[in-house]
Amino acid sequence: MNQDLGLFLLGIAVLTLYLILSALTEMGTKLPWKK
Repeated sequence: MNQDLGLFLLGIAVLTLYLILSALTEMGTKLPWKK
């Protein structure tokens, strides 16, 4: 159960990060850690 929950949360976190990075890239915003 705990492993499934962990994978579920990890999937959501990765998907969220992917969406945020995609949105920032589309807006042409320069990422602070990518100089």
